[in-house]
Amino acid sequence: MKNKYAIFTVTFTALFLIASTPSSYCQHFSNIIGKNIIYVDDSNILGPWDGTNEHPFRYIQDGIDVSSDDDIIYIYNGTYNESLHIKTAITLYGEKTPLINGSYRPVLIMLTSENVTLQNLLIQNAGGYPNDAGVVLNSSHAIIVNCIFYRTKTGISARNTSFHTIKNCTFFNNGIGVSLLSTKHVTIKDCTFGKNSIGVHCENASHVTLASSYFHTNGRACFFHHSHSISLIECDISDNSVNHGGVFLDSCFTMTFTNNILRHNGIALRITQSENIKIHCCTLSFNTHFAIVVDTGSSQINITHCDIIYGFRSGVYLAENCSVALSHNNIYSNTLYGLYAAHSDYSIQSNYWGSRLGPSLTGFGVGEQVHMPFGRLKSYPWKTQILFDVGANWTYHKPYLNRTIQNPKIKTIHFSTNDTDDDGAPDWWEKKWGYDSFVWENHSHLDPDNDALNNIEECFTDAYGSNPFHKDIFLEIDWMNSNDPHKINKPGAQLIKEAEDTFEQHNITLHVDVGYCDGGEEIPSISNVTFLDVLNIYWQYFLHADLDNPRKGIFRYGIICDDGPDVNFPFMGWDELDSFLISSQELSEQFPWINRSQLIMKAAIHHLGHTLGLLADLHGGIDNVDTLRPLSLQWFMYRNYKSCMNYWYKYRTFSYSDGTHGPGDFNDYRYLNFSFFKNTLFPLI
Repeated sequence: MKNKYAIFTVTFTALFLIASTPSSYCQHFSNIIGKNIIYVDDSNILGPWDGTNEHPFRYIQDGIDVSSDDDIIYIYNGTYNESLHIKTAITLYGEKTPLINGSYRPVLIMLTSENVTLQNLLIQNAGGYPNDAGVVLNSSHAIIVNCIFYRTKTGISARNTSFHTIKNCTFFNNGIGVSLLSTKHVTIKDCTFGKNSIGVHCENASHVTLASSYFHTNGRACFFHHSHSISLIECDISDNSVNHGGVFLDSCFTMTFTNNILRHNGIALRITQSENIKIHCCTLSFNTHFAIVVDTGSSQINITHCDIIYGFRSGVYLAENCSVALSHNNIYSNTLYGLYAAHSDYSIQSNYWGSRLGPSLTGFGVGEQVHMPFGRLKSYPWKTQILFDVGANWTYHKPYLNRTIQNPKIKTIHFSTNDTDDDGAPDWWEKKWGYDSFVWENHSHLDPDNDALNNIEECFTDAYGSNPFHKDIFLEIDWMNSNDPHKINKPGAQLIKEAEDTFEQHNITLHVDVGYCDGGEEIPSISNVTFLDVLNIYWQYFLHADLDNPRKGIFRYGIICDDGPDVNFPFMGWDELDSFLISSQELSEQFPWINRSQLIMKAAIHHLGHTLGLLADLHGGIDNVDTLRPLSLQWFMYRNYKSCMNYWYKYRTFSYSDGTHGPGDFNDYRYLNFSFFKNTLFPLI
């Protein structure tokens, strides 16, 4: 047992925390000595168990059940395979970071008492159903400090509660890191969010502060819907998905973004039907599609004293019918446009556009290129020199800016047939492919064809035509019936074969599963699919709520519906960029002269390319909207890039380019990253 130095450890820890941690911690621990302490030690298997230092409880719940308000449950380091229900105002305090392993139970820790504190805990393996979570806050005034949330559908879920503090926590490999539903007065500070579909989600929430936190490698760093009075202060939102990735506001009001860094996201900040939004002293750089998008119906959007620079495509996009003030910003070195503005009510003055002469109305001018319906005068007067007192006043040397992450789980696949050498591959499979069934080989690490499917995974897909010595790509597609009975969303067999034949010409076997490989099915129709609907579909119909589903990391996943949250886009349904959605009706309305089935299948291959690492920051012709403008500079530059990753050719070919077509072309096949969909990173290239 681990109780020899318990009294010393608690006393020393208390004194150390008082001396070395912020005042909020000190306030909580200043009176730890003298409080009733109940001990828990998983190594006390034989008992007796009374919660004393000499005879600690074996299970945490036993300590909780005998606790009274203001008690401390001191948990020795170890593994606790249980779920907890806390009904008293207590503190759960981990010796180091004891593991609470939920074994995929629906909820790992349920709080139904106010004034509960959780500190120094690793909370792991909650279930995969919609309401499953690591911690559920059904009461107010919770404090969660220095905890790690790993492999849950939602790390922390709060509904109809208030006054919570989440500090110095890590959220890694969760569907959603923190979900606040109809919750108010929440502070999230010094936290790290990595490899989550959404880092922080707020729905009908208010008075939320996110400060000094780091968001990286998420599908969306933050998603705020019908929320208000939210502040982001001194956060680093970098290297998230290079298609969506950043912060998304939908139907929100009274929000402020101050002194943040938003670097290398698909869209750093998207504002939809929102009002009274202030973006001040932020640095938005190296974003792959847009730094800021202000969509139709947004008003009182103020963007001031920001650096909007070095975008791989464009800086600011202003849709029709929005009201924006853009002043005292540096806007320069964006590849396409510093500003693209439709007919809106906007004030754009006193910005620096990369030249003393102001912005350019063409791609050939000296200053930053802008598109404004009424010409250059809308941006006058402009600054003639770079502005120095703008942007975030800090860099990347903050103590919370680290990528310390939980070691990823090693997936295991078990087969029921004989395995004489006990190496994970059944005898029949080893004999079929020339391996010795009496000699142990490390098949979980063998990948002779370098397609990112190891031999165990190739064995799992053997019935679907997989070959361990020939590159395979597996894609599952689910579809909803169209609202129009005369239109079909399920990809047609002939077009699937055409796509597969195209890949075979490059020695890659593409397997499109629309019912042929134990997946691919019609799923219930949803009108106007939302982004959260997309995530729930991923968990319900691809993962089947199973976090250990072996298809994860073998199959990519596509969803076809009539109308979704975007026309077509790749997304992170959980922790990797392995999926995409296609809104077939919206596509048909955009391209009425192209057959609907062609649009669906060729969009699918385009987004399959994103799961293979073909991204906008890899080559200038990928996802470049200006290639759709014949005779434009970008069209001239990339007209030889004959790839479905080029918007000009997206619906004309199933093929990626081989780089042989002249200036501006790019060899997609050389840069295919077969492992990207199972080990997604978005490093700045």
